Amino acid sequence: MVFNKIDAFLGKLLEVIITICLSATVVITFLQVIFRYVLKQPLSWSQEALMISFVYSVLFGAALAIKNRDHLTVDMLENAPKLLSKIMEIIEFIVVGIVIVVLLYFGYLLVMDNFASGQILGILPIQKAYVYLAVPLSALFMIYYHIKKVFT
Repeated sequence: MVFNKIDAFLGKLLEVIITICLSATVVITFLQVIFRYVLKQPLSWSQEALMISFVYSVLFGAALAIKNRDHLTVDMLENAPKLLSKIMEIIEFIVVGIVIVVLLYFGYLLVMDNFASGQILGILPIQKAYVYLAVPLSALFMIYYHIKKVFT
């Protein structure tokens, strides 16, 4: 019961974050075109803001795709014997799990290095670490949903 509520909350949270990021991408792109070609005054910050919103939407979208099992699949062994199908499912689970753990570990190291260096983006006064934070955060969501597959 509590597990289902947490799961529903996390799913909605991801959807809200992705919706906000994609909406920001559309609005900023529209503003960028208007300011550059109509008003002849390009927005200096727009490219960096687009990059941030796009990075977060893609990485959190990947986590949501794991939750909904929407990632691209190859049905090459669809009619294979049951034992071979189970073995392939186990191998797939392990490989995807390793990739997610690598994302989490190296994403964490990247964020910590950038917090230590204090680097900021070019125009926006935002530390690069906050942009890179999308990698380990999305990996945490991915691990949660990936492990949840085993229990469902």
